[in-house]
Order: sequence, then C-alpha cells, then structure tokens
Amino acid sequence: MFNLLSLTDLSHSIVSTLSGSLGVWYAVLYNFIGVIAIAVKVTETQMKKRSKILFFACICYALWITYFILNGNFTNAIVNTVGIIQLFVFAQRGKHKWADSYFWLAFFIAVQIVASFFTWSSWLSIFSIVAGLISTVAYFVIDEKLYRYLFAALISLWVINGIVYFYWIALIHDVFALISIIIAIVRYNILGNKKEMAKDQNQENTAKID
Repeated sequence: MFNLLSLTDLSHSIVSTLSGSLGVWYAVLYNFIGVIAIAVKVTETQMKKRSKILFFACICYALWITYFILNGNFTNAIVNTVGIIQLFVFAQRGKHKWADSYFWLAFFIAVQIVASFFTWSSWLSIFSIVAGLISTVAYFVIDEKLYRYLFAALISLWVINGIVYFYWIALIHDVFALISIIIAIVRYNILGNKKEMAKDQNQENTAKID
C-alpha cells in the first residue's frame, strides 16, 4: 500500500543513494539549490504586480520541492508540490471565469489537508501544514496588498519550521523573505497608500480650484 511508510522509505532511499554517490558534494548540491531559492523568493516579494509574483513563486516552489526531497522530508515537499499546482490555476484568475470560482480555494485547502494527513510525521509538521494553508489563500487573492500581509504570516511559520528542523538554508531563506516582505509592505502597502492619498487629495484640490 502506498502510504506514509512507503513515502518515508522512498525518501530515505533517495537520500542514502545520492549521499553515497556524491559524498560531500551532496550537501553542496542541496544547499546550492537553497541559496538560489533565497534569491528567487526575495525577488518575488519585491514584485508589485500579481503576475510577476506568481511567476517567481512557481520557480521558488520547484526549487524547494527539490531541496526537501534531497533532505528526506516528504511532508514539506508535498506541501510545496500542492502549492505549485495551485499557482498554475490561480494564475488564470481574472483571465478565465472558471478560475475565479471560490471552488478552487476550497478544493486546494482540502487537498492540503488530505496531503498533510498522509504525510504527517509528528506535531512538528503543523508549522509547514498551516503555512501551506495560508499560502493557498495568499496566492488566491487578487489584491497584492492583502497577499503581502498573508505572506508575512505564512513565512513566519516557515521560520519556525526551519528552526525546529534546523534546515539552516531554509531558515536563512525564510528570514530573508520575512525581512523582504516587511520592506515590501512598508514600500507598497504603507508608503504606497500615502502617495495614493496625497495624489487623490491634489486632484481634489485641483478640481475645486477649477
């Protein structure tokens, strides 16, 4: 039966085979993938348009799927796999009516919950699971400003996850991402709002003078 045990065995098999073949270069390989993911995630958080946010998010998900598989953690790998699939669907929002349906939000949340049930290893899995659920909502919403607030919440959970498992590359990634999203919130959500309000006020004053 294809269950958690078989997934765990497969994971351990991959790790032992590759680490045995590559030796010290095995650690270099997955850590290099993690470093690239850091750069991609920081780039994603600084994007203003939703289309660019989703594009870089897809690349980042693919990199972390590889990273977690190489580390033998299928819980985190499957959470990220579901994430990249849903991104392809959410990217169609605003373009096709079928993609705008809230059915997809409910569907992918359900998929996350089911996938988490089959890959649950301990109570420590809760951080990546909840982060995955918030991620689903964050990438579903159209409003880029709301996305940033949700992303700040989910990346905080990934920071805790990185501390718990001591995936130091993942932890560095998440700390950089958290700092970057805070900068983006200040840059676009707070200062951007003030600029828009000032612009509207100037237009209103101009209209009164006319």
